[in-house]
Amino acid sequence: MRPTSIDGPGSRLMKMLFFSADRSEVEQVSREFAQAGIPSEVRSSPGKRGASPDLELWIKNEQDCHRAFTLCVRLGIGFARRTPQPAEAES
Repeated sequence: MRPTSIDGPGSRLMKMLFFSADRSEVEQVSREFAQAGIPSEVRSSPGKRGASPDLELWIKNEQDCHRAFTLCVRLGIGFARRTPQPAEAES
């Protein structure tokens, strides 16, 4: 997923790293970013067709984007979350 960017008059460029309807997942990633010194912001976006709203995680400083991606991949969180694989039966 390619991050979305916004900025406006008098604001700094921010990038949306990922979104999820799972509040605990977004909060976990936000905590990991804070511990790593990566300022971020959680925003709510309207859900589609009455569904629960998605939460978006935005990186406040564009220069932190690469570190944020790397942290997600290293920890397997956010957009890099790995789905559990079924255990293979021994033969």
